[in-house]
Amino acid sequence: MEKREPKDLTNYDKRFEEDPSSFNDFQAMDYVKELKNQGRTDDAIEVGKTFLQVGEGLSGFINHYGYALYNKYINIDEDKIKEKEDLFFSIVDEITNLCKQEKYSPLEATINKAMKYVMNQKPVNYQKLSTLLDKLDVQTLSIDPFINNAGKEFESKKEKWYRLKVRCSYELEDYKACVEYANKALTQPIKWHYNNLNWVKYYRASSLVHLQRYEEAENEFLALGNRIPHVDSFQVLYDLYMHTGKVKEAYTNLIYKFFKSGYNLDELSTYEMILDMVKTGQNQEIINLANAFVYQIKAENQKEISQNTILEQYQNMDSSSLYDRLYNQLMEHLDEYIDRYEAKVVYYNKDKEFGSLYLEDDDPLFFRQSDYIYDEVVEKYDVVEYS
Repeated sequence: MEKREPKDLTNYDKRFEEDPSSFNDFQAMDYVKELKNQGRTDDAIEVGKTFLQVGEGLSGFINHYGYALYNKYINIDEDKIKEKEDLFFSIVDEITNLCKQEKYSPLEATINKAMKYVMNQKPVNYQKLSTLLDKLDVQTLSIDPFINNAGKEFESKKEKWYRLKVRCSYELEDYKACVEYANKALTQPIKWHYNNLNWVKYYRASSLVHLQRYEEAENEFLALGNRIPHVDSFQVLYDLYMHTGKVKEAYTNLIYKFFKSGYNLDELSTYEMILDMVKTGQNQEIINLANAFVYQIKAENQKEISQNTILEQYQNMDSSSLYDRLYNQLMEHLDEYIDRYEAKVVYYNKDKEFGSLYLEDDDPLFFRQSDYIYDEVVEKYDVVEYS
């Protein structure tokens, strides 16, 4: 196919200098489009601005004018945006006010670039991000996943909109709106990608807690399990149960987190909650042991220590040794803090290391080998205790 020669714009240029109001809709559109396509971006912007002022009834040029603005002010490196951020967002507003959300319009490309810039800033300005999202009509956004040249599939425009709008509402503490947007998202015929759906459910459930709709939140968190990356569902359930007076359920999640985390200097907050928990009981030995463990782990890591001292018998023990002793003591006295139940192992796959327990009047309870605190050998028909 032969390359098209650039159109000679001499007559348009001369006519524009003499009387820009003499252009009809097609001519105005053709002129701005050709200026833009020939790389005369500044001229396309100047002509477009003039047509906005004097070209009554002209509209065909607007998207081409918008793309000229996009090419010069929007589709640039983020360091250049940073230098003139106010100008950047003023042009975003101009494009979104002039252009409609339609084919061959720069509106969506402009919003996407602005959102990408906002999301790359630390911290993210969620109010600005939410305002940008509101400039899009979500009902007209495509539900078709984006597929790149390598054939890899990514989220659709509508999926991205709901994912971000739910997050913005939560971060802006508009919990009622967060739940409403999440509810709408869950009714859409969207093909969800990665963990997007789980994140929508997570922010919905977290908002339900703030709205004091605790039972709904509990059901949502239990359904999610621990499938949200970088979110500690055990901590979430602990906070939820403490809010609702289900103290033993809260302690069950706390102790499970304690066992799963192991000895970890980053888990100081968990250890402090364990100390608070054992203080509610009557076992002074465990209270003294937990107090010594928290004291030593703070001392070894140069953290501020509130208590004055620990018992002499623990003063020469390091935090790692105290952790092991506390672990064993909690195991021996679990019934003082949480409810334990008995059940029989009715199925176990040794190769895959998972199985199920029989529960009367309920569905079988799934478990993994790693759920055993001491990694005991599992045999079918074993009677075990669980929480």
